[in-house]
Amino acid sequence: MLWQDITIAGTGAWIPPIVPVPDPRDAPVVEPRPATLNGFTSAAIATDHTPTHMAARAGLKALRHADVAPADLSALVHANFQDEDHYTPGTYLLRVLGGAHTVGYELCAASDGGAAALIAAAEHLTARPTAKAALVTAGARFPEQRWGGAREMGYVAGDTGAAAVLTRGTGFARLAATAQAVEPRLEVLTRAGTGHAGGGRPFPIEDSGLMPHMDTLQRATRRCVETVLDETDTKPGDVTHVVAIAIGSIVLDLVLAGSPLDLRCEDTSWTFGRHLGHAGPCDILLGLDRLFRSGTARAGDRVLVLSFGLGFRWTTALIEVTRDTTPAAPAARTRPE
Repeated sequence: MLWQDITIAGTGAWIPPIVPVPDPRDAPVVEPRPATLNGFTSAAIATDHTPTHMAARAGLKALRHADVAPADLSALVHANFQDEDHYTPGTYLLRVLGGAHTVGYELCAASDGGAAALIAAAEHLTARPTAKAALVTAGARFPEQRWGGAREMGYVAGDTGAAAVLTRGTGFARLAATAQAVEPRLEVLTRAGTGHAGGGRPFPIEDSGLMPHMDTLQRATRRCVETVLDETDTKPGDVTHVVAIAIGSIVLDLVLAGSPLDLRCEDTSWTFGRHLGHAGPCDILLGLDRLFRSGTARAGDRVLVLSFGLGFRWTTALIEVTRDTTPAAPAARTRPE
């Protein structure tokens, strides 16, 4: 799908303390753990922040970066994942970030949530010509007692909050095209099973992993990537930056191998994400924040977003940078209440 006059005007991230992998709380190991072999070096771990609080902090940063006032927000779309502390995180975020006429809701699409929320916000702005701006937020926290076993599967979960502000024509990067895909026949892999000693209700995918489904992942990824490239008349070699889900070097390399891009994980935002861990719906927004606020992006650059999540759902986007971005000064940490 091609977009007209929808731009990214600001981004934000909230990252708690980062600890090395394997976690210092683990017993000493002689052989490398699967998570280390999968490229993860460390993880962001929140001990006193809920996912929604982290999303709120990131949202404040994004609004400041975009110089957008809460009163100018027409919509707030929050991508969340199993927030046990806030059953209605969207309304909390409206209270601390929104204006009197801002509408807000939650979007649940697992790890694809951040990218999918960008599309939902873009659709809102397109449908309402008088709307000025929309805020996208995401938050994720993976308690050790439920998700610590993911390391034995080769994954490290990270706790973070992330956000982006979309505006009509005033931002520094234009949303050019997006594509989405879904394979609902695989939803059986994420049906909650019986409890186990570690707490929580594991999914079948936690036993099988992603490898048995790699052909499906590659085909859907290729279809989405080819769509946005074809619609924007962009060749693979014209892509300047790739912001990808931080799912691990092994899986990401295999997914990229099925796409028309002649790239490996080290050519993507994975070089940043590997230090934070896989932060669910935050990955893509974190990668965009890192790209735009570090001053790396330059006018004319083309950014490809590559996202997918359990369920299974895919989102790709082609973003064109319209003016140079400069490193952002550190912002004061304001605590939403």
